[in-house]
Amino acid sequence: MDVLSYNLDEIERWLLMLFRISSMLMVFPFYGLMGFPMVIRAAVAVLLTTILFPIHTTVVLDLEPGIISYFGAIVKEIIIGAAIGMVGTFIFIGIQFAGQILGHIMGFSMVNVIDPQSETSVPLLAQLLNYLALIIFLILGGHHFLLLAIDECFLRIPVGGGIFDPLMVEGIARLSADIFIVGVKIGSPVLVAILVTDFALGIMARTVPQMNVWIIGFPLKIGIGLLTLSLTLPFFVYVFGKLYQDWQGNIIDFIHVMAG
Repeated sequence: MDVLSYNLDEIERWLLMLFRISSMLMVFPFYGLMGFPMVIRAAVAVLLTTILFPIHTTVVLDLEPGIISYFGAIVKEIIIGAAIGMVGTFIFIGIQFAGQILGHIMGFSMVNVIDPQSETSVPLLAQLLNYLALIIFLILGGHHFLLLAIDECFLRIPVGGGIFDPLMVEGIARLSADIFIVGVKIGSPVLVAILVTDFALGIMARTVPQMNVWIIGFPLKIGIGLLTLSLTLPFFVYVFGKLYQDWQGNIIDFIHVMAG
């Protein structure tokens, strides 16, 4: 009877770890792409759970007998995993925000495509920058860091642990506010170039009233925007590298905040 009870407890702990890891992988960059077959994502979650299961044996959960209390523990693990995964996506949301701004001021706001990650319609330029950032992310080893973050999560927040307090909400709010800062940093070269172009077109409209500035300005802003974007790709790589370093620290800090 004791052996049966022990095995049941271990199975419960394994399942709780699986729910937390699965919720992270569903939201994390790269691993959460809708292009990943669900079977592969489930297999990766099971593999990671099996690897980490004998390593992180600490449990701070004292369940009362009954399915309701265990269901509450499952919900808590899912929330912890989803919150950490959501923090990991903020940098890419900022990249897409930059693409939306640039696409709007360049005249691409009507050219939208379906984003396979979010299954929503996004501007073409936002999709381009997002995939470019994802390539740099993989080159920098970001997908490896996310696996280390999962291990750090169970090290700092054992199964059944974690606290939900105002500091956690404040951390998510502060990090989500950085989305706007990321967008401005990434799109600043093109924003400046388009602003100068609009200023020059405004002067032309005043000095040469018979010229149709709108017809001239539409293709001109697209050309200058794309030219500036191609010339500043090294700047994009440099800024994303700096943001990536901050992003790593933000995830670890957020895990520590949830650990209490």
